[in-house]
Amino acid sequence: MVIQLYHNRISPPSRAVLMVLNELGLEFEIKDVDLFAGEQHNPEYKKIHPRSKVPALVDGSITVCESRAIASYLCNKYGKSRNDLLYPSDADERAKVDMMLYAEEWMQDTLFGYLNLGGVFRRGEAPAYGKDTQVKECLTYLENMLKKYKYVAADNLTIADFFTYCDVLFLDFLDYDLKEFPAIKAWMGKMKSLSYTGKINDDGMKMGKAAYTAKLNELQKTGK
Repeated sequence: MVIQLYHNRISPPSRAVLMVLNELGLEFEIKDVDLFAGEQHNPEYKKIHPRSKVPALVDGSITVCESRAIASYLCNKYGKSRNDLLYPSDADERAKVDMMLYAEEWMQDTLFGYLNLGGVFRRGEAPAYGKDTQVKECLTYLENMLKKYKYVAADNLTIADFFTYCDVLFLDFLDYDLKEFPAIKAWMGKMKSLSYTGKINDDGMKMGKAAYTAKLNELQKTGK
């Protein structure tokens, strides 16, 4: 059976897993889940992902939820025959990737908190510009990692790069200037140059930014 990925193109974790699938060269089928229409709450989908989140992956008899677990699973099952570097089997090297995956969760929470996605879309709030200090703290952490390694957790591409890239990419919603972080800018350029990056990310980012910008324009008109 072909791998099935339940996916939404605006979702950063969905896109990160899709980048892993492409890097591994695997055959897969995308099952779109319309989050705005609430399809993630349908009883049929909740049987696949009980928390009603995306992504989720079905590979034969196994269903894997949670994006980082999916990425690890794909590398553990299929990566050894293609590229052991994405999620190394060596315990020391894998620990570096795992550490960055955990740090990436902190970065995601901070960056998304700054954008205040839930507040902007659901409650008519503004972005949390007061959290700029925390954003710079995250970006400084990443900048230092990229001064140490060519990529975020090693001198080669790993699954941690995909998740971190999809997080930082969201700062484009506010046209955030990364001039203080030259190592991040250079790394973002390397990630964008991957053959599948644009195909996976451009449409979702364009759609998300357009919706976000429209909400901010509404706020300006109402004086909020």
